[in-house]
Amino acid sequence: MHLLSAAPGLPRIPAWTQAYAAEYAPELTARAAVLLDAQTGTVLYEREADTIIPPASLTKLVAMYAAFEMIAEGRISLDDVVALPPETWARNTPVGSSLMFLGPDQRVTVHELLLGLAVSSGNDAAVALALHASGSVPAFVDEMNRVVANLGLPSLRFEEPSGLSVDNQITAREFAWFVRAYLERHPHAAREYHSIPEFTFPHSASYPDGRINVGAITQFNRNSLLQNYDGADGLKTGFIRQSRYNLAATAVRDGRRLIVVILGAPGENHLQGERNRTADATGLFDFGFDRFQTVRLQVPAGEPIRVWGGRTRTVLPVAAIPEYLTVARSHVQELAGVIVQDSEIEAPVTVGQVVGRVQISAGESVLMELPLTISETIDRAGWIRVAWDRVVRFFVRLFGRI
Repeated sequence: MHLLSAAPGLPRIPAWTQAYAAEYAPELTARAAVLLDAQTGTVLYEREADTIIPPASLTKLVAMYAAFEMIAEGRISLDDVVALPPETWARNTPVGSSLMFLGPDQRVTVHELLLGLAVSSGNDAAVALALHASGSVPAFVDEMNRVVANLGLPSLRFEEPSGLSVDNQITAREFAWFVRAYLERHPHAAREYHSIPEFTFPHSASYPDGRINVGAITQFNRNSLLQNYDGADGLKTGFIRQSRYNLAATAVRDGRRLIVVILGAPGENHLQGERNRTADATGLFDFGFDRFQTVRLQVPAGEPIRVWGGRTRTVLPVAAIPEYLTVARSHVQELAGVIVQDSEIEAPVTVGQVVGRVQISAGESVLMELPLTISETIDRAGWIRVAWDRVVRFFVRLFGRI
């Protein structure tokens, strides 16, 4: 099931960046991919970014986001001890599941379940969290879908919280934006959960009777970037046969965070699939860190505009200029901001009226063009001022200055 997203409304790769990526970006094995600068929201690379692909265990990131929201609202707590009915036991999960190894007579907290999701990718942990947080799996999935709907991500849709279902759906573009929102809203998640290299469960403290010989199981984080890529601090891998090998990864260097989403990397076996998705992510991270830089914009302010026939004689135009911009390193010294604007307008003036544009360029490449608008309403003045302005305007035009 691979359909095109019906609503790819998020920012796309700029034209100049697309040409730059065509020349310098790495060759990828994955079917779909996105590279996103987390601070500016600039798409630095995209490939089939709006194709719907089952997320596999990337689904668990949305389950964790929903849980963190419920914790923030006081509906559940990290220290809650979670009941484990039979449907949460590892031995009752589908064959081939990733497991935290939950079982009868264990004591487990919400915090441990979140580690079991992030590190061990436990499908049993996903069921246990859903039952504890919402009372049922369908009710918890409703929470997950509410989260992504509130974030404005219409192509993300979930049927269950573990990622086993082929009916779960994401696109690379929207999931990259989900990851951005997740880390902005819950910045502790990368440090306290997704960058943890290993997790042991069960252990002696997992049993109220204090038994010692419990067959403790230590599992290692499947995201090999954590050990092999400088600055990597998350987030999650995934695999089901219908989607192949997926990865949502993030890394920070010199205070700059990049997000990579890899969907549908091929592989005849898990070792090969892991190598392919890791190589793809590594190549995109290198491309993003080595070839691009985030800079603070310094654009001159617009000039006051003369308002003829208005209750106010002048108005200052405004533009929604971003504070920071991500550009190719080779373009940084060529950055320039130019304002082209009207010098006069006729009242009445309405909020949002376009009176010019701000053009940000690097050499011959136009990186961004933004409208220059009016931020206040100016009503037409009385007839005496209007008549006077007509006289003044006549002489201004006659002599060429105000």
